[in-house]
Amino acid sequence: MSAQQPAEPVAAASQSYPCPKCGGKMNFDAAQGQLSCPFCGHTMPVPEAAMQVEEHDLMAALQDTSGKSTGYGTETKAIKCKGCGATVNVPPNVTSTSCPFCGSNQVVEQASDPKLIQPESVVPFAVDESKANRLFREWLGKGLFHPNDLKALGGGQKLRGVYLPFWTFDAHAESDWRAESGDYYYVTEWVTVTRDGKQVREQQQVQKVRWHWTSGHHADNYDDVLVYATRSIAIKILQKIYPYDTQKLLAYKPDFLAGWSAESYQIPLAEAWPIGKDIIYGDERSKCDREVPGDTHRNLSVSTQLSALTYKHVLLPVWVASYRYNNKTYQFMINGQNGKVQGEKPISWIKVAIAVVIAIIVIGVIAYLISRSKSSTGSSGEILLWQQYAMAQLNAAI
Repeated sequence: MSAQQPAEPVAAASQSYPCPKCGGKMNFDAAQGQLSCPFCGHTMPVPEAAMQVEEHDLMAALQDTSGKSTGYGTETKAIKCKGCGATVNVPPNVTSTSCPFCGSNQVVEQASDPKLIQPESVVPFAVDESKANRLFREWLGKGLFHPNDLKALGGGQKLRGVYLPFWTFDAHAESDWRAESGDYYYVTEWVTVTRDGKQVREQQQVQKVRWHWTSGHHADNYDDVLVYATRSIAIKILQKIYPYDTQKLLAYKPDFLAGWSAESYQIPLAEAWPIGKDIIYGDERSKCDREVPGDTHRNLSVSTQLSALTYKHVLLPVWVASYRYNNKTYQFMINGQNGKVQGEKPISWIKVAIAVVIAIIVIGVIAYLISRSKSSTGSSGEILLWQQYAMAQLNAAI
């Protein structure tokens, strides 16, 4: 991991990407992974970045009050949503838009913030609009407890490809742990049990625990611990489209934003680092927990020291849609790198009620068969087969 101070603001060599054949404005094509002209179809690779992806010294950045920044390195127009508060940077030629996160049309143009920390690296879109729309419609049609007309009513919503802001953190962790380890042993004791409805005393092997203190040390390196920097979308949905393969991060070039939107980070570095630190601490605790010897343990305490702290500001691709069903808004997301889909769907309570009724009937049938077995010669194996059959019928109905 290399560390350096964020560079001074650097303007992009070009704020637009004209086609060398027809002069039209080129966009980044996710399907082809290169710049493409929508007018004549000419394609060309994104110019290689002159610098490698670098890590920046975290402590120096947190203590820096100079306000140094680099922006996006290309001309953008900042659009702020009055509904959810998101600020999205769109290409300068966009004259009207709706918020990609909540679908609101109450968006206003504002001056781009020149103090934004420029992204260090980016994962370009690998899922194009055609594939994203297909994944969206397939997802709408899945599920047993959703309205039958959901696909028809919700599938007309427009998906928008947005680069979301993230922070990544690297660290070296040294952890000392201490815990009470427990070893099982068994003794023979007289216990009271119920046999055929009667209380009887009998001897049994009873498990005991022999406790003793143990301690140890664990060390590990953490690379690209991911922390979201957005407040505009449902974080629970966002985290479900993880992971992103940060090994495929490319050094940031303004070319990647050609034709795409990028959200400005809403969670600054100083606020994101405690989240990243908690992730590392939690992982260290889990790893130390697994190192404690014995059959069981309790009272685990872990003390972790972090060093070699660095960070990056990165942009990661996501397709988002907000669709309305029965006057309620639902969010949907696709990981723009691997196509993983997650989102919210309305529930058809009629279907749920039908399933509950079927479940009650099945439970009643099983209870009846069990009661019959007590007064018949039927084997327990036969009852088990009936239970399996009843559950199979329930699953088929649902």
